[in-house]
Amino acid sequence: MSKPGIWWHKDNPGPLENLPFIIQFGSMKFSKVQLDETMRQHFNDGIEIHFVNSGKYKWVVDDREVELLPDNLCVTAPWQLNGSPTGKMDIGQINWIVIKPKKYTKNSPLDLGSWTKLSSKLQESLGAMIADDDNLVIEKAKLFKKYFVELENELLNQEPGFEIMVRNIIENFFIDLHRNLSFRKQKIYEENNFIDNLTQLVMKDLNKKWIIDDLAYKFGMGKTKFTYEVKNLTGYPPNSFIINLKIEKAIDMIMKDESSMSDIAYACGFSSLQHFTSTFSQRIGISPGKYKTHKK
Repeated sequence: MSKPGIWWHKDNPGPLENLPFIIQFGSMKFSKVQLDETMRQHFNDGIEIHFVNSGKYKWVVDDREVELLPDNLCVTAPWQLNGSPTGKMDIGQINWIVIKPKKYTKNSPLDLGSWTKLSSKLQESLGAMIADDDNLVIEKAKLFKKYFVELENELLNQEPGFEIMVRNIIENFFIDLHRNLSFRKQKIYEENNFIDNLTQLVMKDLNKKWIIDDLAYKFGMGKTKFTYEVKNLTGYPPNSFIINLKIEKAIDMIMKDESSMSDIAYACGFSSLQHFTSTFSQRIGISPGKYKTHKK
């Protein structure tokens, strides 16, 4: 059956014959839902990169299910089993390229080979980030679309010097990928530290009546941004998040069974035993007393 697009590989190398570090390059447009056995889960002896132009595709990487949406970029290492679990391809367009490194395993750093001028330090760093399961799918990655368009044009037209152009395009792609993953890693680190630091600050003084504007100021943010970040990272607006911390502390004290309910209520910053009981019941589903009895 003819393919609705282009696909160069070992049995049909086309322009890749002059570019041995590229194992595959493809761009498929599906005008109807269909089964494609070549899209089923598989191993590739290289770094496999998919970019979705349009459509929605169910994908599996090892045992992890992911959904590829428009402008998503999926990057997998040579040892990762990846592909469609059923071979079912929905209406849309997906592009991919597979780059064969000179060396890259779970125990050895990425070495792309002599074709590239990228520093070994950048290659090793990129390899480590590709191997991180948290980086399987990059959302809102429209930036990378241009590279697939440029590669397809060069490979189709094969004008003089196209091999050099292809190498340059792939190097620039890897540089942008490294920057994107580095930024993402730093952001995750900052987000994790932000919530940890906020938790530590509040837990030091649960009796204090925390003012959101003051907390926002301590973290160098305006109230609106602070509220957004807390809700985005915890699922709760700041005041609710603080109440959750109070309830967590109360549960810890109840389980230790060393204090009365009144003392727990005061230690956790509630204005009264009634306020504590009401809030606890609302959040946990039963009263503090029943919780204590139930957990014994």
